[in-house]
Amino acid sequence: MENWNRKNSEEQQETEKMRMSDCFITAMFLPKEYDKLLNLKTGRRIAYLVLLMLLASVIQYAIPTMGAVAGMGGVRNIVLHEIPEFAFQDGKLSFDKRLEHTEESTKSYMLLDTDVEKFTKEDVPRNMSDAILISQTNILVYNSMGGLGGLVQEQTFDSYKPLTITNEAVARQAPLIYIILVLLFVVMYGATFVKYLLLALFFAAVMYVMTRSLMLELTFGKIYQVAVLAQSVGIIVVAITYCIGSPLFILAGNAFHMLVSVMIMNRVLVHKEMGSIL
Repeated sequence: MENWNRKNSEEQQETEKMRMSDCFITAMFLPKEYDKLLNLKTGRRIAYLVLLMLLASVIQYAIPTMGAVAGMGGVRNIVLHEIPEFAFQDGKLSFDKRLEHTEESTKSYMLLDTDVEKFTKEDVPRNMSDAILISQTNILVYNSMGGLGGLVQEQTFDSYKPLTITNEAVARQAPLIYIILVLLFVVMYGATFVKYLLLALFFAAVMYVMTRSLMLELTFGKIYQVAVLAQSVGIIVVAITYCIGSPLFILAGNAFHMLVSVMIMNRVLVHKEMGSIL
């Protein structure tokens, strides 16, 4: 009995001394040692999840964005040399390029042409369900109303005469744009965290239903904790595929995420149940 207590005490001390790198390795590659992670203090596990989500978000969002911005010489260079010249002043818009796009599947149409002084309903193409027309002095938004003639909303630029926006003016706000990009990253980080926890809830529910006849001693809460940890390797793989940007890779990455997470959960729960039996 004394030897057993000493063994438990040694395992507890080993768990408390786990480095964060050990947590990552265990969560991703050592499902039979998940007890060490599950026995960690709540604060330690939360810190692991915060770092995991940060790593995934940096790979998925920050690296592609920073690469694209840096590759084009920074925000200032993008605004001054990559974006067509534009100006909004005295209530009139000018854009150096005519933009037109038609989406046949949804019957949607968009046109930006500042050579036109003003668009009217007659300028909306026929057989279109939705349309947005932007001219030198107004924006026209059209929505079909099931054969009732359609709804047209117009916004003129007259009320914005005091406002002046040009490429140079926007370029001078480059520091503010960088701050906005950071704030967008924070939002995406939070969204990734929420999505991760909800997906863990789905995995836990599925595994609980599938194994409730065998895992009588495991509560749903414990299975959920396993589901949160089991996604570690999958979420990193998915982030890498999004960073690469290939639709085929993204599809394969999501499939890998689901398959590997379920496999890891199954191994952890079976090992845990067998341990309790023995």
